[in-house]
Amino acid sequence: MTQQQEKKMNKREFLFLYDAKDCIPNGDPFTGEQRYDEDTQQALVSDVRLKRYIRDFIDDNENDEVWLTKTSDKVFYSDKTGKKTTGMRASEVSPKAENVDNLQDLKNKCIDVRLFGTVVAGNSKKSAEYNTQATGAVQFKLFNRTLNKVFLPTTQNTSIMVSKDGNEQGSMATFSFMPYGLFSCIGYFNPTTGTENNINENDLEKMKIALWNEINLKNTRSKTGQQSRLLIEIEYKDDYYKIPDIEYSITLKDEKKFKYRQFDDIKDDLDFTKLSDFLNRSEELISTVKIYIDEFSFAKNFLSVDEILKSKVQYFAIKGKEIKEL
Repeated sequence: MTQQQEKKMNKREFLFLYDAKDCIPNGDPFTGEQRYDEDTQQALVSDVRLKRYIRDFIDDNENDEVWLTKTSDKVFYSDKTGKKTTGMRASEVSPKAENVDNLQDLKNKCIDVRLFGTVVAGNSKKSAEYNTQATGAVQFKLFNRTLNKVFLPTTQNTSIMVSKDGNEQGSMATFSFMPYGLFSCIGYFNPTTGTENNINENDLEKMKIALWNEINLKNTRSKTGQQSRLLIEIEYKDDYYKIPDIEYSITLKDEKKFKYRQFDDIKDDLDFTKLSDFLNRSEELISTVKIYIDEFSFAKNFLSVDEILKSKVQYFAIKGKEIKEL
């Protein structure tokens, strides 16, 4: 069954703030240490990490037939399928057959293929596998930075590994962690690719719900201590327009370098003046501005905009798997 797109959707930009306390939000795959820009003293989180949050939440809720559709909301890059090449996974989800467009079939069945794309590298020696690729309709910035400067203190832990029966050996490991950082993350939705991938509003809604919740709920040792704070979705009338440098539109008035330890410490230093100015000056090219807030962190109508833009601004809260207008 082909997922039907109701109408061509508009271009979107997403500005997402979440914070992390006493954890490792995005470790380097080789060292396990938090990604870090030593020149700017900002912590980094990659687009791959953000997409993984979204995939994991959807995958963990695969049996929720009220929220997800089994025929169209599979996760292609699932952690539950074991170690498989993309070619093996593709042949499992969409077996080769006559008169079947396998790439379109993968898009129809897998929400993460529609959202983020895929590269399938099949083994030519295996008749069931094939090669194909698709560009995702949603992309996040390659690396997203903390608004505040952070330092990464080191600490130690101990472990005991059993090498053979009756022979135990203790060891010590040194690692670093991030005391506090508020990340500013950027995402883009391309409506042309969205049309090619049969993206609809439900897909984007599930993506927002998944990202927001998974960051709050992730309970691994390195990720516990994170909280979604704010998500701003700007929908444009003009597919060619883009507010420049929107990731720098939220700034710190008087940064207390290395002193922040919780959101309450940094909240009063957040400055939305530049963001308000960007939005006000772009009013004619904006269709809507949807603002999703953690109600313990921000109040409705906290963002000051001109009267002409106010009618286009809506406030929401993500409550479980539902989005409630405030």
